[in-house]
Amino acid sequence: MATQKDIARTAGVSASTVSAVLNGTTHTRMSDETRARIQAAIVELGYVPNDAARALRRQHAGTIAVVVENLENPVYKELFRGIYEAAEEHGWTIVLGDTMWMRSGSHFLARMLGQGSVDAIVLRHGGLIDEAVLGALRSRPTPVLLVEHQHDDKDPWLALDEVAAGRAAADHLIEAGHTEIAFVGGLDTSPSNPRHEGYLSALKHARLQPRPPLFTGFGAQAGASGLAALQAGETMPTAVVVNNVMSAVGLLAAAADAGIAVPGELSVVGIHDAEIAELVRPQLTTVRLPMRVLGIRAVEQVSALLAGVSTSLGVIRDPLPYVVARGSVGPARS
Repeated sequence: MATQKDIARTAGVSASTVSAVLNGTTHTRMSDETRARIQAAIVELGYVPNDAARALRRQHAGTIAVVVENLENPVYKELFRGIYEAAEEHGWTIVLGDTMWMRSGSHFLARMLGQGSVDAIVLRHGGLIDEAVLGALRSRPTPVLLVEHQHDDKDPWLALDEVAAGRAAADHLIEAGHTEIAFVGGLDTSPSNPRHEGYLSALKHARLQPRPPLFTGFGAQAGASGLAALQAGETMPTAVVVNNVMSAVGLLAAAADAGIAVPGELSVVGIHDAEIAELVRPQLTTVRLPMRVLGIRAVEQVSALLAGVSTSLGVIRDPLPYVVARGSVGPARS
């Protein structure tokens, strides 16, 4: 079995330089050519790291738990991509979990809180975890990084600029000439739903009157419920910002069933982007958020927290969300 000394000998470098590459150390200076030689030697010799020994030396397990609400949600594809890219770069192993299994007394929670089983937790709970579970997580020395908006300082957190996402969605409809624009989906969170806040900002800037929001939740059925609520109102809007892509897909399907032409009678923008947006008809116009960047930054910040170095937490404003124009938005009907 190849060792780090074998790699060093093959690449013509010191064992400490090989160790720096294997451990993802960034403060060791080396040229790209040297790093490439080391990586080529690793492949040539078929080196397999001894993770158990590495964990003992570092006094950690080398594992980050990533827990989200609803693992099947397609918007997480890019988030996971970024997480795995950064984990590979920094030498972490990733364990995925779903918040539906994180409840008081659950085996999943007990294993995750077990002594030394994971080094850190990246958590997006969407309000679906109760305070008892959050309290249990906070009581442990294992750092927890939340990847969603926080309104207190109980936990370190990162989030995308979802206010900008809501603003971009509404601005796109306003630029198409719409003045009667509704907001559907998501939860009435405190102090505000950030995507709805962005919608309000865009309408205020355009001197348009917002409609009362319809917080119908998440998923395709929430979109269908939102359309039914719009139809039950006094007047139908000409356009709608939908809080999430799956709800927007559900709203499109409900509109087709109801004989409402999209975009002829109703223009639709969904927040978040996913492959399904290109598969539905009409293709769904969306606001794409930098989920891959969020995943990369989450792993980087967890690594920094564990190393005891300064971190850059809060809202990620570079890059900003942007509109992916497809077929579900047209000019306002006269």
